[in-house]
Amino acid sequence: MPAWLTFVLSAAFVIAAGMRLARDGDTIAGGTGLGGMWVGAILVAAVTSLPELATDVSAVRQGDPGLAIGDLFGSSMANMLILAIADLMVRDTRVLSRVALNQAAVGVIAIGLTTIAALGVLAGGDVLPGIGWAPLTIAVGYVMGVRLLHANRPAPPFRTEAAIADARPGRVALRRAVIGFAAAGLVILVAAPLLASSAAALSDQLGISRGFAGLLLLALTTSMPEVVVTISAVRAGTYDLAVGNLLGSNCFNMAVLLPLDVVQGHGSILAVVDRGLVVGALAAVVLMSLALLDVFDRAERRRWPFEFGPALMVVAYAVGLYLAQRLGG
Repeated sequence: MPAWLTFVLSAAFVIAAGMRLARDGDTIAGGTGLGGMWVGAILVAAVTSLPELATDVSAVRQGDPGLAIGDLFGSSMANMLILAIADLMVRDTRVLSRVALNQAAVGVIAIGLTTIAALGVLAGGDVLPGIGWAPLTIAVGYVMGVRLLHANRPAPPFRTEAAIADARPGRVALRRAVIGFAAAGLVILVAAPLLASSAAALSDQLGISRGFAGLLLLALTTSMPEVVVTISAVRAGTYDLAVGNLLGSNCFNMAVLLPLDVVQGHGSILAVVDRGLVVGALAAVVLMSLALLDVFDRAERRRWPFEFGPALMVVAYAVGLYLAQRLGG
């Protein structure tokens, strides 16, 4: 089977399963009673990032660490592109100005973790046998960040016990969600190795580096669950869930580096990839910084036919891809 056909078919299965993961994960999270920001930044973000985890583990096992790291950095870039487009598509209202200021904490954590990853690519080095200092530091920082977000989550509005019970999914719906979640996860586990191997083959055929193939091809594919969650959340007016999911996914993307290091088993995975991938990490940092600036801008209505901040994010995404391609080949 041609590499492009394998890529399209496996990508279709990963996207479809990722969408099911996002939908069922949201149903399962709905029974927790937690705030939209925490659910989006931690629970839903982890669920929608499962395609990245499965695909990148497969890529590392197949000897393509650059493909895996490129996917993680590229997914963080793509998540900010999704956020910018979602903001531009909502008329009259600025999405980023309507979210809780606590979202800035999620963004700062994501920026910090991504910066550590970039330093890991440049500096390398192990802190434990087979484990780099950067992935281990990121894992510790992620756990501390989760604790911080949990401790500072906004208090949910007061609701009666009857209202809370009505809002939670019924047992049948919850059981279906758990079954669907497990089935979708199994599909991703089967399709992820094919997606990784076909992306590697396509990069050779197109004459581009494995890192750039991950930064573009894999990243856009594995970010489709975030697209589904963001569109659904924006339509429902739950902007905190949408923004928290995307920024939280960027945090989770960096936390994935530790299991990838363990799977590789010999030295820091960041130390063996092309240094040109640092461009992808820095582009993600720039995009997240632009998003945070809009979070702090509390003007709720648009001042121009299109919002300058999200438009600049779209341009920055394109420039980041161009620079990564120039440096990575």
